[in-house]
Amino acid sequence: MTPRYAPLAAHGVGSSQDLPLPFDLVLQAGAVTVVVSFLAISILWRVPRAGAVRHLPAGWDALLRSRWWRIPLRTAVLALALYVVGNALFGPAGEDNPAAHLVFVWLWVGLVPMSILFGPVWRGLNPLRTLHAILCRILRIPVTGLRPGAGSAAGQDARHEAGSAAGQDAGHEAGSAGGRVARSAVGRGIGRTGHWPAAVALLAFVWLELVAPDRTDPRLIGVWLSAYALVQLGFGLVRGEQWFARGDAFEMYSELAGRMSVLGTDDDGRFVLRSPLAALTTVAHPRGTTAFVAVWWGSTIFDSASGSPVWAGFVQSTGAPELVSTAGLVGVCLLVAGSLWWTMRRADIALPLVPIAAGYTLAHYASLLIVEGPRGLQLLVQPWVQQPGTAGSAGPVIVPDPAAIAVVQVACIVVGHLVGVLAAHDRALRAAPGRQHTLVIADELPGVLLMVGYTWAGLFLLFAA
Repeated sequence: MTPRYAPLAAHGVGSSQDLPLPFDLVLQAGAVTVVVSFLAISILWRVPRAGAVRHLPAGWDALLRSRWWRIPLRTAVLALALYVVGNALFGPAGEDNPAAHLVFVWLWVGLVPMSILFGPVWRGLNPLRTLHAILCRILRIPVTGLRPGAGSAAGQDARHEAGSAAGQDAGHEAGSAGGRVARSAVGRGIGRTGHWPAAVALLAFVWLELVAPDRTDPRLIGVWLSAYALVQLGFGLVRGEQWFARGDAFEMYSELAGRMSVLGTDDDGRFVLRSPLAALTTVAHPRGTTAFVAVWWGSTIFDSASGSPVWAGFVQSTGAPELVSTAGLVGVCLLVAGSLWWTMRRADIALPLVPIAAGYTLAHYASLLIVEGPRGLQLLVQPWVQQPGTAGSAGPVIVPDPAAIAVVQVACIVVGHLVGVLAAHDRALRAAPGRQHTLVIADELPGVLLMVGYTWAGLFLLFAA
Protein backbone atom coordinates (compact mmCIF):
# COMPACT_ATOMS: atom_id res chain seq x y z
CA MET A 1 0.00 0.00 0.00
CA THR A 2 1.28 3.46 -0.88
CA PRO A 3 0.89 5.96 1.99
CA ARG A 4 -0.74 9.28 1.36
CA TYR A 5 0.95 12.52 2.31
CA ALA A 6 -0.39 16.01 2.75
CA PRO A 7 0.71 18.51 0.08
CA LEU A 8 4.01 20.18 0.86
CA ALA A 9 2.39 23.62 0.56
CA ALA A 10 0.03 22.88 3.47
CA HIS A 11 1.98 24.42 6.33
CA GLY A 12 -0.56 24.32 9.14
CA VAL A 13 -1.99 21.54 11.28
CA GLY A 14 -3.50 23.20 14.36
CA SER A 15 -6.44 25.60 14.49
CA SER A 16 -8.15 27.74 17.10
CA GLN A 17 -10.30 24.75 18.12
CA ASP A 18 -7.13 22.89 19.14
CA LEU A 19 -5.99 25.50 21.65
CA PRO A 20 -6.21 24.54 25.34
CA LEU A 21 -7.83 27.93 26.07
CA PRO A 22 -10.44 30.03 24.24
CA PHE A 23 -9.00 31.77 21.19
CA ASP A 24 -9.84 35.29 22.41
CA LEU A 25 -8.15 34.59 25.73
CA VAL A 26 -5.01 33.34 23.97
CA LEU A 27 -4.84 36.56 21.91
CA GLN A 28 -5.21 38.70 25.01
CA ALA A 29 -2.77 36.61 27.04
CA GLY A 30 -0.09 36.86 24.34
CA ALA A 31 -0.29 40.64 24.17
CA VAL A 32 -0.50 41.03 27.95
CA THR A 33 2.55 38.80 28.42
CA VAL A 34 4.67 41.13 26.30
CA VAL A 35 3.41 44.24 28.13
CA VAL A 36 3.87 42.76 31.61
CA SER A 37 7.35 41.50 30.78
CA PHE A 38 8.33 44.97 29.55
CA LEU A 39 7.01 46.61 32.71
CA ALA A 40 8.89 44.09 34.84
CA ILE A 41 12.25 44.55 33.13
CA SER A 42 11.77 48.32 33.16
CA ILE A 43 11.85 48.14 36.95
CA LEU A 44 14.29 45.28 37.52
CA TRP A 45 16.71 45.59 34.57
CA ARG A 46 18.49 48.95 34.90
CA VAL A 47 21.99 48.11 33.63
CA PRO A 48 23.17 46.05 30.62
CA ARG A 49 23.57 42.40 31.56
CA ALA A 50 23.72 40.39 28.35
CA GLY A 51 27.39 40.73 27.37
CA ALA A 52 29.09 38.21 29.68
CA VAL A 53 30.81 35.21 28.06
CA ARG A 54 32.71 32.14 29.29
CA HIS A 55 35.49 30.57 27.24
CA LEU A 56 35.27 26.88 26.48
CA PRO A 57 38.09 24.64 27.76
CA ALA A 58 41.07 24.59 25.41
CA GLY A 59 40.41 21.00 24.37
CA TRP A 60 36.84 21.67 23.30
CA ASP A 61 37.88 24.87 21.54
CA ALA A 62 40.56 23.03 19.56
CA LEU A 63 38.09 20.29 18.66
CA LEU A 64 35.49 22.73 17.38
CA ARG A 65 38.09 24.54 15.28
CA SER A 66 39.71 21.40 13.89
CA ARG A 67 39.87 20.98 10.14
CA TRP A 68 39.82 17.21 10.48
CA TRP A 69 36.03 17.22 10.67
CA ARG A 70 35.23 20.59 9.11
CA ILE A 71 36.69 19.85 5.68
CA PRO A 72 35.03 16.40 5.29
CA LEU A 73 31.73 17.89 6.45
CA ARG A 74 31.96 20.74 3.94
CA THR A 75 32.81 18.26 1.20
CA ALA A 76 29.82 16.10 2.12
CA VAL A 77 27.47 19.11 2.08
CA LEU A 78 28.81 20.16 -1.33
CA ALA A 79 28.26 16.63 -2.67
CA LEU A 80 24.72 16.64 -1.26
CA ALA A 81 23.98 20.04 -2.81
CA LEU A 82 25.24 18.92 -6.22
CA TYR A 83 23.17 15.76 -5.97
CA VAL A 84 20.01 17.67 -5.04
CA VAL A 85 20.41 20.12 -7.92
CA GLY A 86 21.28 17.38 -10.40
CA ASN A 87 18.39 15.22 -9.24
CA ALA A 88 16.02 18.19 -9.44
CA LEU A 89 17.05 18.84 -13.04
CA PHE A 90 17.34 15.28 -14.32
CA GLY A 91 15.72 13.00 -11.74
CA PRO A 92 12.07 12.06 -11.16
CA ALA A 93 9.66 14.84 -12.05
CA GLY A 94 6.98 13.87 -9.55
CA GLU A 95 6.50 13.76 -5.79
CA ASP A 96 9.27 11.17 -5.40
CA ASN A 97 11.90 13.86 -5.99
CA PRO A 98 13.27 15.14 -2.64
CA ALA A 99 14.25 18.60 -3.94
CA ALA A 100 11.19 20.48 -2.65
CA HIS A 101 11.41 18.89 0.79
CA LEU A 102 15.13 19.50 1.18
CA VAL A 103 14.94 23.13 0.03
CA PHE A 104 11.64 24.33 1.49
CA VAL A 105 11.67 22.22 4.67
CA TRP A 106 15.22 21.36 5.71
CA LEU A 107 17.02 24.43 4.34
CA TRP A 108 14.40 27.14 4.85
CA VAL A 109 12.81 25.89 8.07
CA GLY A 110 15.39 23.55 9.57
CA LEU A 111 18.20 26.10 9.32
CA VAL A 112 16.57 28.23 12.04
CA PRO A 113 16.66 25.69 14.91
CA MET A 114 20.06 24.41 13.75
CA SER A 115 21.51 27.93 13.89
CA ILE A 116 19.90 28.68 17.25
CA LEU A 117 21.42 25.51 18.70
CA PHE A 118 24.87 25.55 17.10
CA GLY A 119 25.43 29.10 15.86
CA PRO A 120 25.61 30.33 12.25
CA VAL A 121 26.27 26.86 10.82
CA TRP A 122 25.66 27.77 7.19
CA ARG A 123 28.82 29.89 7.05
CA GLY A 124 30.86 26.77 7.72
CA LEU A 125 28.75 24.46 5.53
CA ASN A 126 27.86 26.77 2.64
CA PRO A 127 28.51 24.81 -0.59
CA LEU A 128 28.86 28.10 -2.46
CA ARG A 129 31.88 29.00 -0.34
CA THR A 130 33.41 25.59 -1.03
CA LEU A 131 32.79 25.92 -4.77
CA HIS A 132 34.19 29.45 -4.64
CA ALA A 133 37.39 28.20 -3.00
CA ILE A 134 37.75 25.45 -5.62
CA LEU A 135 37.20 27.89 -8.49
CA CYS A 136 39.71 30.33 -7.01
CA ARG A 137 42.33 27.58 -6.94
CA ILE A 138 41.58 26.42 -10.49
CA LEU A 139 41.38 29.92 -12.00
CA ARG A 140 44.19 31.29 -9.80
CA ILE A 141 41.96 34.07 -8.52
CA PRO A 142 42.62 35.46 -5.03
CA VAL A 143 39.92 34.57 -2.52
CA THR A 144 39.60 38.30 -1.84
CA GLY A 145 38.24 38.70 -5.39
CA LEU A 146 39.24 40.34 -8.64
CA ARG A 147 37.81 43.69 -7.51
CA PRO A 148 37.38 43.53 -3.74
CA GLY A 149 36.73 47.26 -3.51
CA ALA A 150 37.65 49.68 -0.76
CA GLY A 151 36.23 52.52 1.27
CA SER A 152 35.49 53.59 4.77
CA ALA A 153 32.38 51.43 4.91
CA ALA A 154 34.53 48.35 4.51
CA GLY A 155 36.35 49.09 7.71
CA GLN A 156 33.07 49.53 9.52
CA ASP A 157 31.86 46.17 8.26
CA ALA A 158 35.16 44.60 9.30
CA ARG A 159 34.67 45.82 12.85
CA HIS A 160 31.13 44.48 12.77
CA GLU A 161 32.26 41.05 11.62
CA ALA A 162 35.02 41.01 14.23
CA GLY A 163 32.36 41.27 16.92
CA SER A 164 29.82 38.82 15.54
CA ALA A 165 29.84 35.09 15.95
CA ALA A 166 29.61 34.55 12.23
CA GLY A 167 32.43 36.98 11.52
CA GLN A 168 34.80 35.15 13.84
CA ASP A 169 34.39 31.98 11.84
CA ALA A 170 34.89 33.73 8.51
CA GLY A 171 38.67 33.92 8.71
CA HIS A 172 38.99 30.31 9.80
CA GLU A 173 36.62 29.03 7.16
CA ALA A 174 38.47 30.96 4.47
CA GLY A 175 41.66 29.24 5.56
CA SER A 176 40.14 25.79 5.45
CA ALA A 177 38.74 26.52 2.01
CA GLY A 178 42.13 27.23 0.52
CA GLY A 179 43.14 30.69 1.61
CA ARG A 180 42.87 32.94 4.64
CA VAL A 181 41.20 36.32 4.34
CA ALA A 182 42.66 39.04 6.50
CA ARG A 183 40.32 40.46 9.12
CA SER A 184 40.63 43.91 7.56
CA ALA A 185 39.36 42.54 4.26
CA VAL A 186 36.02 41.50 5.65
CA GLY A 187 33.24 43.33 3.92
CA ARG A 188 35.33 44.89 1.16
CA GLY A 189 33.48 45.80 -1.97
CA ILE A 190 30.08 45.42 -0.34
CA GLY A 191 30.33 47.87 2.53
CA ARG A 192 28.12 50.45 0.84
CA THR A 193 25.35 47.97 0.11
CA GLY A 194 25.45 46.18 3.46
CA HIS A 195 22.92 43.35 3.62
CA TRP A 196 20.71 44.68 0.83
CA PRO A 197 21.90 42.03 -1.68
CA ALA A 198 20.93 39.28 0.77
CA ALA A 199 17.53 40.91 1.30
CA VAL A 200 16.91 40.94 -2.47
CA ALA A 201 18.08 37.32 -2.73
CA LEU A 202 15.74 36.33 0.11
CA LEU A 203 12.82 38.05 -1.62
CA ALA A 204 13.57 36.03 -4.76
CA PHE A 205 13.57 32.82 -2.74
CA VAL A 206 10.32 33.46 -0.86
CA TRP A 207 8.70 34.39 -4.18
CA LEU A 208 9.71 30.94 -5.43
CA GLU A 209 8.34 29.31 -2.29
CA LEU A 210 5.07 31.21 -2.00
CA VAL A 211 4.09 32.61 -5.40
CA ALA A 212 5.75 30.87 -8.34
CA PRO A 213 3.42 28.59 -10.33
CA ASP A 214 4.31 24.90 -9.93
CA ARG A 215 6.72 25.92 -7.18
CA THR A 216 7.19 22.33 -5.99
CA ASP A 217 8.16 21.19 -9.51
CA PRO A 218 11.70 19.77 -9.20
CA ARG A 219 12.69 21.20 -12.59
CA LEU A 220 11.77 24.73 -11.55
CA ILE A 221 13.60 24.32 -8.24
CA GLY A 222 16.68 22.99 -10.02
CA VAL A 223 16.74 25.87 -12.49
CA TRP A 224 16.29 28.42 -9.69
CA LEU A 225 19.06 26.90 -7.58
CA SER A 226 21.41 26.77 -10.57
CA ALA A 227 20.74 30.40 -11.46
CA TYR A 228 21.13 31.46 -7.83
CA ALA A 229 24.46 29.66 -7.56
CA LEU A 230 25.78 31.22 -10.78
CA VAL A 231 24.87 34.74 -9.63
CA GLN A 232 26.35 34.24 -6.16
CA LEU A 233 29.55 32.66 -7.47
CA GLY A 234 29.94 35.40 -10.05
CA PHE A 235 29.77 38.11 -7.41
CA GLY A 236 31.99 36.02 -5.14
CA LEU A 237 34.73 35.78 -7.77
CA VAL A 238 34.62 39.53 -8.34
CA ARG A 239 34.06 40.78 -4.79
CA GLY A 240 35.73 38.01 -2.83
CA GLU A 241 34.66 35.30 -0.44
CA GLN A 242 33.17 37.79 1.99
CA TRP A 243 30.46 38.53 -0.56
CA PHE A 244 28.57 35.49 0.75
CA ALA A 245 28.30 37.08 4.22
CA ARG A 246 26.33 39.94 2.64
CA GLY A 247 24.85 38.56 -0.57
CA ASP A 248 23.84 34.96 0.21
CA ALA A 249 20.34 34.94 1.67
CA PHE A 250 20.79 31.61 3.45
CA GLU A 251 24.09 32.57 5.06
CA MET A 252 22.61 35.83 6.31
CA TYR A 253 19.52 33.93 7.46
CA SER A 254 21.64 31.51 9.48
CA GLU A 255 23.87 34.30 10.80
CA LEU A 256 20.92 36.23 12.23
CA ALA A 257 19.30 33.15 13.78
CA GLY A 258 22.71 32.10 15.11
CA ARG A 259 22.95 35.30 17.14
CA MET A 260 20.58 33.66 19.60
CA SER A 261 22.86 30.66 20.08
CA VAL A 262 24.65 30.16 23.39
CA LEU A 263 27.69 29.06 21.38
CA GLY A 264 29.72 31.91 19.90
CA THR A 265 33.23 33.23 19.41
CA ASP A 266 35.15 36.17 20.85
CA ASP A 267 37.26 38.76 19.03
CA ASP A 268 40.16 36.29 18.82
CA GLY A 269 38.04 33.53 17.32
CA ARG A 270 37.93 31.39 20.48
CA PHE A 271 34.67 29.61 21.19
CA VAL A 272 32.65 30.89 24.13
CA LEU A 273 29.40 30.21 25.93
CA ARG A 274 27.25 33.31 26.12
CA SER A 275 23.77 34.57 26.84
CA PRO A 276 21.27 34.15 23.97
CA LEU A 277 20.94 37.94 24.12
CA ALA A 278 24.66 38.71 23.81
CA ALA A 279 24.97 38.95 20.02
CA LEU A 280 21.62 40.75 19.79
CA THR A 281 22.64 43.55 22.13
CA THR A 282 26.40 44.08 21.86
CA VAL A 283 26.99 43.97 18.09
CA ALA A 284 26.36 46.66 15.50
CA HIS A 285 24.69 45.83 12.20
CA PRO A 286 25.29 47.18 8.68
CA ARG A 287 22.65 48.79 6.53
CA GLY A 288 20.18 46.41 4.97
CA THR A 289 19.71 44.32 8.11
CA THR A 290 16.28 45.81 8.74
CA ALA A 291 15.29 45.14 5.13
CA PHE A 292 16.35 41.52 5.45
CA VAL A 293 14.37 41.04 8.67
CA ALA A 294 11.36 42.72 7.02
CA VAL A 295 11.45 40.28 4.08
CA TRP A 296 11.95 37.31 6.41
CA TRP A 297 9.16 38.33 8.74
CA GLY A 298 6.86 39.78 6.08
CA SER A 299 7.02 36.70 3.86
CA THR A 300 6.02 34.44 6.75
CA ILE A 301 3.11 36.73 7.62
CA PHE A 302 2.05 36.73 3.96
CA ASP A 303 2.19 32.94 3.91
CA SER A 304 -0.21 32.82 6.86
CA ALA A 305 -2.54 35.44 5.40
CA SER A 306 -2.57 33.91 1.92
CA GLY A 307 -3.86 30.64 3.36
CA SER A 308 -7.22 32.21 4.20
CA PRO A 309 -10.19 31.36 1.95
CA VAL A 310 -10.92 35.05 1.44
CA TRP A 311 -7.48 35.78 -0.01
CA ALA A 312 -7.43 32.60 -2.08
CA GLY A 313 -10.83 33.41 -3.58
CA PHE A 314 -9.82 36.99 -4.34
CA VAL A 315 -6.58 35.96 -6.04
CA GLN A 316 -8.29 33.40 -8.25
CA SER A 317 -11.04 35.85 -9.22
CA THR A 318 -8.56 38.37 -10.64
CA GLY A 319 -7.42 36.18 -13.51
CA ALA A 320 -3.76 36.98 -12.76
CA PRO A 321 -3.05 35.07 -9.53
CA GLU A 322 0.76 35.18 -9.80
CA LEU A 323 0.78 38.93 -10.38
CA VAL A 324 -1.62 39.64 -7.51
CA SER A 325 0.23 37.29 -5.18
CA THR A 326 3.54 38.94 -6.06
CA ALA A 327 2.05 42.34 -5.29
CA GLY A 328 0.67 41.00 -2.02
CA LEU A 329 4.00 39.51 -0.98
CA VAL A 330 5.94 42.69 -1.76
CA GLY A 331 3.23 44.81 -0.16
CA VAL A 332 3.32 42.91 3.15
CA CYS A 333 7.13 43.07 3.23
CA LEU A 334 7.00 46.83 2.59
CA LEU A 335 4.36 47.25 5.30
CA VAL A 336 6.53 45.40 7.80
CA ALA A 337 9.61 47.36 6.70
CA GLY A 338 7.76 50.65 7.09
CA SER A 339 6.63 49.79 10.61
CA LEU A 340 10.18 48.77 11.55
CA TRP A 341 11.82 51.89 10.15
CA TRP A 342 9.22 54.12 11.81
CA THR A 343 9.90 52.44 15.15
CA MET A 344 13.68 52.65 14.72
CA ARG A 345 13.54 56.44 14.71
CA ARG A 346 13.40 56.14 18.51
CA ALA A 347 15.25 52.89 19.22
CA ASP A 348 17.49 50.48 17.31
CA ILE A 349 15.44 47.28 17.32
CA ALA A 350 16.62 45.60 14.09
CA LEU A 351 18.49 42.80 15.88
CA PRO A 352 15.99 42.42 18.77
CA LEU A 353 13.40 41.68 16.08
CA VAL A 354 15.32 38.55 15.05
CA PRO A 355 13.91 36.38 17.91
CA ILE A 356 10.42 37.50 16.94
CA ALA A 357 10.95 36.57 13.29
CA ALA A 358 12.53 33.26 14.29
CA GLY A 359 9.74 32.46 16.74
CA TYR A 360 7.05 33.20 14.17
CA THR A 361 8.89 31.12 11.56
CA LEU A 362 9.08 28.12 13.91
CA ALA A 363 5.44 28.58 14.90
CA HIS A 364 4.20 28.83 11.34
CA TYR A 365 6.23 25.93 9.96
CA ALA A 366 6.28 23.63 13.02
CA SER A 367 3.92 21.07 11.57
CA LEU A 368 5.62 21.25 8.17
CA LEU A 369 8.99 20.39 9.71
CA ILE A 370 7.56 17.53 11.78
CA VAL A 371 5.47 15.99 8.99
CA GLU A 372 7.43 16.68 5.82
CA GLY A 373 10.96 16.71 7.25
CA PRO A 374 11.14 12.91 7.70
CA ARG A 375 9.40 12.50 4.35
CA GLY A 376 12.22 14.44 2.68
CA LEU A 377 14.86 12.19 4.23
CA GLN A 378 12.93 9.12 3.11
CA LEU A 379 12.85 10.41 -0.46
CA LEU A 380 16.55 11.26 -0.31
CA VAL A 381 17.68 7.76 0.66
CA GLN A 382 14.95 5.89 -1.21
CA PRO A 383 17.00 5.23 -4.40
CA TRP A 384 19.63 3.35 -2.34
CA VAL A 385 17.44 1.46 0.14
CA GLN A 386 14.32 0.79 -1.94
CA GLN A 387 13.52 -2.88 -2.45
CA PRO A 388 12.60 -4.19 -5.91
CA GLY A 389 8.91 -3.88 -6.66
CA THR A 390 8.26 -1.19 -4.03
CA ALA A 391 8.56 1.92 -6.18
CA GLY A 392 6.96 4.94 -4.61
CA SER A 393 6.61 3.38 -1.17
CA ALA A 394 7.78 5.07 2.01
CA GLY A 395 7.59 4.76 5.76
CA PRO A 396 4.66 5.59 7.98
CA VAL A 397 3.15 9.04 8.01
CA ILE A 398 3.86 11.20 11.06
CA VAL A 399 0.62 12.81 12.24
CA PRO A 400 1.30 15.26 15.09
CA ASP A 401 -1.34 16.00 17.69
CA PRO A 402 -3.04 19.27 16.65
CA ALA A 403 -3.40 20.39 20.27
CA ALA A 404 0.32 19.87 20.91
CA ILE A 405 1.21 21.76 17.73
CA ALA A 406 -1.06 24.63 18.76
CA VAL A 407 0.66 24.90 22.14
CA VAL A 408 4.09 24.85 20.48
CA GLN A 409 3.02 27.58 18.07
CA VAL A 410 1.78 29.86 20.85
CA ALA A 411 4.93 29.22 22.88
CA CYS A 412 7.22 30.03 19.93
CA ILE A 413 5.50 33.34 19.26
CA VAL A 414 5.30 34.45 22.89
CA VAL A 415 8.85 33.35 23.79
CA GLY A 416 10.20 35.00 20.65
CA HIS A 417 8.57 38.29 21.61
CA LEU A 418 9.77 38.02 25.21
CA VAL A 419 13.36 37.52 24.07
CA GLY A 420 12.93 40.42 21.67
CA VAL A 421 11.72 42.70 24.48
CA LEU A 422 14.68 41.73 26.67
CA ALA A 423 17.17 42.25 23.84
CA ALA A 424 15.69 45.62 22.89
CA HIS A 425 15.81 46.83 26.49
CA ASP A 426 19.40 45.71 27.07
CA ARG A 427 20.45 47.24 23.76
CA ALA A 428 18.77 50.53 24.64
CA LEU A 429 20.57 50.64 28.00
CA ARG A 430 23.89 49.85 26.33
CA ALA A 431 23.40 52.56 23.69
CA ALA A 432 22.71 55.30 26.25
CA PRO A 433 24.97 54.78 29.29
CA GLY A 434 24.21 57.23 32.07
CA ARG A 435 20.99 58.45 30.47
CA GLN A 436 17.96 58.90 32.70
CA HIS A 437 16.20 55.55 32.94
CA THR A 438 12.71 56.93 32.30
CA LEU A 439 13.88 58.50 29.03
CA VAL A 440 15.33 55.19 27.88
CA ILE A 441 12.01 53.50 28.66
CA ALA A 442 10.14 56.20 26.74
CA ASP A 443 12.28 55.55 23.66
CA GLU A 444 11.43 51.86 23.87
CA LEU A 445 7.65 52.33 23.94
CA PRO A 446 7.11 52.44 20.13
CA GLY A 447 9.03 49.19 19.78
CA VAL A 448 7.05 47.52 22.56
CA LEU A 449 3.76 48.62 20.98
CA LEU A 450 4.95 47.21 17.67
CA MET A 451 5.80 43.90 19.33
CA VAL A 452 2.41 43.76 21.03
CA GLY A 453 0.72 44.38 17.69
CA TYR A 454 2.69 41.70 15.92
CA THR A 455 2.16 39.23 18.78
CA TRP A 456 -1.59 39.65 18.39
CA ALA A 457 -1.41 39.57 14.58
CA GLY A 458 0.81 36.50 14.57
CA LEU A 459 -1.50 34.52 16.83
CA PHE A 460 -4.56 35.69 14.91
CA LEU A 461 -3.15 34.71 11.51
CA LEU A 462 -2.07 31.30 12.77
CA PHE A 463 -5.35 30.32 14.41
CA ALA A 464 -8.15 32.52 13.03
CA ALA A 465 -8.92 30.04 10.28
